[in-house]
Amino acid sequence: MKRLSMLLIGLFACLTVQAAQTDRMDLSGLWRFQLDPMGFGKTPGSELYLSKLTETIELPGSMDEGGKGIRNIVAHVDRLSRKFEYCGQAWYQREVVIPEEWEGREIILSLERCHWETAVFVDGEPVATDERLSTPNRFTLTKQLTPGLHTLTLCVDNRLKYPMDQWNHGTTEYTQTNWNGVVGRMELIAKPSCYIGKMDIYPDIEAKKVNVRLALHASGNPVKGELTLRIREKDGREVCRSVVPVSLSGKEGKIEQELALGKDMKLWDEFSPALYGLTATLATEAGEDIRSSVFGMRRVEQGRNHVRVNGRDIHLRGVLDCCVFPLTGYPATDVKEWKRIFHTVKDYGMNHVRFHSWCPPEAAFDAADELGLYLQVELPMWIKDVGQYPARRDFFEKEMYAILDEYGNHPSFILFCNGNENEGDFAVLEDLVKKGQAHDNRRLYSASTARTHVKSDQYYTSHVAANVGEKNKRWITVYEGKPSTDWDRGEESSIDVPVIAHETGQRCMYPNFEEMKKYTGILEPRNFKVYQDRLAKNGMLHQAGDFFRATGAHTVLQYKEVNEALLRTSTSGGFQLLGLSDFPGQGSAFVGILDAFWESKGLVTPEKYRESCGPVVLLARLPKRTYTNAETFTAKMGIYHFGPETIRKGQLAWQLESESGEVTASGKLSHKEIPFSTVDSLGIIHIPLDKITTAGRYTLKARIAGNIRNEWDIWVYPAVKQPASEGYKYVRRWTEAKELLQKGENVLLIPDSCAGRKTHFASHFWNPIMFNWKPMIVGTRIEHRHPVFRDFPTSYYADWQWWDILNYATAVDLTDMRALTPVIQSVDTYEVNRKLGISFEARVGSGKLFVLTVDPVKDIEKRPAMQQLLTSVRNYVASDRFVPAVSLQPYELDALFDYGKIHNTETRSGEAIKQLLNQ
Repeated sequence: MKRLSMLLIGLFACLTVQAAQTDRMDLSGLWRFQLDPMGFGKTPGSELYLSKLTETIELPGSMDEGGKGIRNIVAHVDRLSRKFEYCGQAWYQREVVIPEEWEGREIILSLERCHWETAVFVDGEPVATDERLSTPNRFTLTKQLTPGLHTLTLCVDNRLKYPMDQWNHGTTEYTQTNWNGVVGRMELIAKPSCYIGKMDIYPDIEAKKVNVRLALHASGNPVKGELTLRIREKDGREVCRSVVPVSLSGKEGKIEQELALGKDMKLWDEFSPALYGLTATLATEAGEDIRSSVFGMRRVEQGRNHVRVNGRDIHLRGVLDCCVFPLTGYPATDVKEWKRIFHTVKDYGMNHVRFHSWCPPEAAFDAADELGLYLQVELPMWIKDVGQYPARRDFFEKEMYAILDEYGNHPSFILFCNGNENEGDFAVLEDLVKKGQAHDNRRLYSASTARTHVKSDQYYTSHVAANVGEKNKRWITVYEGKPSTDWDRGEESSIDVPVIAHETGQRCMYPNFEEMKKYTGILEPRNFKVYQDRLAKNGMLHQAGDFFRATGAHTVLQYKEVNEALLRTSTSGGFQLLGLSDFPGQGSAFVGILDAFWESKGLVTPEKYRESCGPVVLLARLPKRTYTNAETFTAKMGIYHFGPETIRKGQLAWQLESESGEVTASGKLSHKEIPFSTVDSLGIIHIPLDKITTAGRYTLKARIAGNIRNEWDIWVYPAVKQPASEGYKYVRRWTEAKELLQKGENVLLIPDSCAGRKTHFASHFWNPIMFNWKPMIVGTRIEHRHPVFRDFPTSYYADWQWWDILNYATAVDLTDMRALTPVIQSVDTYEVNRKLGISFEARVGSGKLFVLTVDPVKDIEKRPAMQQLLTSVRNYVASDRFVPAVSLQPYELDALFDYGKIHNTETRSGEAIKQLLNQ
């Protein structure tokens, strides 16, 4: 850690020089403040900029943090709730004292992250207005801020200036909130009358040099001087210096200079994020001005199927950042916090972050540069009517240029996209792409994620193959796994540009109520409290932890398969998982193995996750997951290798283990040398299963040199079935069961029909509040220690042996049976929280009843797990272990099997989803 700190000190030494030699005035601290809910503060007779404001607030910060606005008591179920809300103009004011030595200098007011339109007034006079969502606002105040005391007033207006969809993350209330304030660096900067306004650095890795392009600003009088350019490495060692004469006759001038880095030049990429610092010193008779920038030597190109960095194919293992900051409600502007987030992203094997319909502050780029992450940046655009409203279109173009100019030198910034799932006139979006490409060719450009692929795209992020129409959809994205892993998205991903799978995964789980105590900032988890109260009302609060763990484990299982499916796809340019962390808006989407704070939920370790999502991953193509011991298990072994260097030839060692750790088979496969940027096969494993006599889970474990390992579970059951048990009655109708129970029989009821919901192996897509689609469940909880599973070993969640069992099952509503806990339980949506049982048991009358609401007939010869579950259930019901703890009356069960009431209920569609899908 000490060594890293020393390197950072050296890396940013040039920036320290700038801070020491350029006069700056920090404007953070206590400001006067006043709300303007009626928006009269700029109108004649009501000018607030002429008044001394009456309240106070700390800046940088938001109104929410200052406790300003309308106190909010609403508990939103579809998002977190702000303690204070406000939309409109708000005024901020303070005095500044300009020192005498600033006389004759250019004075610039820089405000990082205002939201949204910002107007500046000095001494009661309007000066300028600007609108920025992605970059700092800068105002030249040279004429107004003469030496002495001045009153500086800001009006920040967070109303939406143009028709914008409610979802885009640059302005949405659903993630970062529509806050009002200034949340980043605030300062006055004094520069000489001749200064460096802009500095762009274009690397040329073949020639081992950079082309530096500078824009100079002057007062208009003739100026002569010299420009000194220095490049340093991280350790402070100077590698290049050049002195250029300067002669300006007008207000603006441009200088272009090439600088050689020498034969020992270091490249920047995810594995070796080597950084350089360039310092430009402009010395004229007006004074000295210094501008510095960190850059990396890297080249980004469009390959056949992949984005290429420094001449080699890369594969993007990405996560989404949707501007979720639960403590502040606005994005972090400090490098430390972004390093924490990005370290976590890399710990889980990812190398890429997509900023979904927003652009982060400078600190995020700084952190990504240092850690080696590839960033996709977007405009705050997610709209259904592209091409409408010319003023909005002009704003987006200005915002694009501002982003490219402000952050263009950062090597981590490799992809730019206009926005998310836009619809309308794509000629407008393509025009933006062309202008972006002409303005700055240091990255690749795309018109929009999803929807439409245009000719100018240099990459395409989507869920379906380009321009095939609704009837011929070919899915690029993988939303859930399958019992078979012998498939990929190769054909679908092979288009004319690199294709990145859009928003993969999206499997939601039950919330973790322990997370509620983390919300100590401006947002409160009142949605959690609503879910918790409804769960308690239905008598299941004691099961909350079980629901979270079971559904969370299932999501981990799904993401392993989702990720590996795309790693198996040799034509895939990458994927963007939704998500590694939770998304608290749009209905509250608990889709992450990390919570909304980018912190672990305790579901899977980073080390385990990296086995199936990292630079090098072993792969296995399995035809299925469940077998009898009369079969032979076959696995086609492969490798995904996008690591830093070639893997030497060697051996893959494998073994098949039981749950107790007993090795039932083992062997080795020799492999040839494996070049990087490769998806390749390593050989085939055949394992006869006839020596396995115990039903259960068996794990295929594989490893190669370099501690590269992975594993996959299968389930093996006896091919020869046990004789039918005696001592119980098996029926398909409740009327028969009721009669037998009155006679004191042990009864197994597998009803041929019942009133309930169809179940599903996979949990709900995204979240069931917004997407009100079948099946309305978020997973399955299994009482795995129950004696009914003695001959059908299982865990507490639905693993792959449950796939066809759950897809052919029904969950009945047992909410009114308060004392009853299902043995197999579909976990209802967290908004509704009904008690849904697939299996339960009870004493009824003088008999004992076990109910299993599955399909025991359909394709049963192809379903060894279903056959084994039936065997285990029958053995249990016939045994002395069958001792239900709860008693029910027959009338309590009548409604579940009342054939007059059994019908299919159509799922309603919510207005939110209609809007999202443009219906």
